[in-house]
Amino acid sequence: MKAAVRRWAPYVALSLALAVAAGYGWYRMSDTGKGWRYEESLKTFCEGLIPYEESAGFTGKDGARLSRDYRAGGSEGDYDSCTVAGLDLTIGRIPDSLSNSDGPDVFDRLGEGDADGPPVPLGGGWRGYTDLVNTAVVLACDNKPGSVVVTAQDDDAADASRAQGIAELVAATAVEAAGRWNCDAKAGGGIPTPAAEPERASRFDATGTCGGIPLGDEDHVHWIKEGPAGGTAPLEECVLGETKADAVNLFEFEAAFGPFAQRPRSDDPDRGDLKRGAGGSKGFFWATARCPGDGARAVFRVAPTEYVYVDEEVTEFARKALGTFAERRAEQHGCTDLTLPAASS
Repeated sequence: MKAAVRRWAPYVALSLALAVAAGYGWYRMSDTGKGWRYEESLKTFCEGLIPYEESAGFTGKDGARLSRDYRAGGSEGDYDSCTVAGLDLTIGRIPDSLSNSDGPDVFDRLGEGDADGPPVPLGGGWRGYTDLVNTAVVLACDNKPGSVVVTAQDDDAADASRAQGIAELVAATAVEAAGRWNCDAKAGGGIPTPAAEPERASRFDATGTCGGIPLGDEDHVHWIKEGPAGGTAPLEECVLGETKADAVNLFEFEAAFGPFAQRPRSDDPDRGDLKRGAGGSKGFFWATARCPGDGARAVFRVAPTEYVYVDEEVTEFARKALGTFAERRAEQHGCTDLTLPAASS
């Protein structure tokens, strides 16, 4: 009997070795095995906040394409920064009381990529935007004063399909982070394909974020560039420009809400003026308003560029134009208690 067992032992060992080898080969080569390995990589990457389905379309389920995993801050205002197949993601939790002079530099990472077009609302019930380079989603916490914010920066302007995929990745990551960080927040639904980058238009055709700004007598303004007036983007812009030798921006308007309104505020004496209700001079002005669901007041700004000679006439135009811009944007977002710069600002 023992001799028979010894005769069979090599064959059993060989069969087990072949089975193990075949299993390992299947694990390494099959799509299912690849998915399992990718899922394992995600568990220890960026605090496990990156969703499987939405990221796999960019990485091809290759864990080697998950890189630059960095975490900063403590329990207040901390964030994670990581790269998914070339997309730089920032995942932050931002208390309403945080300003740009406090704690980690999460505000410096909100929309840091240069884009040619203005922000466009994501749609689908999400509070977010894309300008085809930067994409952001904000989830306001119902159970505590603060927000979860996720942004993604692409290397170049994305086409519509890629921009939609990035928006879906950002939104899903925000939902994952909100759940992990005990932030009760309302998520949106399916994200539609983003519209193409807005083109320059006549100053007489403003219907979006530039709508209402008195431009009829401003012959030096040759064109505008605006986003849709959707009322759901945490960041909105309007640009007035001219075309001579080149097309250049003359005035840049911005409306910022929630964490994006906290970004320009600082206790730094060189930057802290925006903590006041309204003010400005020499063509640069700001206004603020109280908006539903936000701890920080919204900030509306206008700034002339280097191509504008700022005199009293330009300063008065900028102040009045900001007033119209702020009134329109505040009304669209349901904001109240709008404070505008006085004529003597």
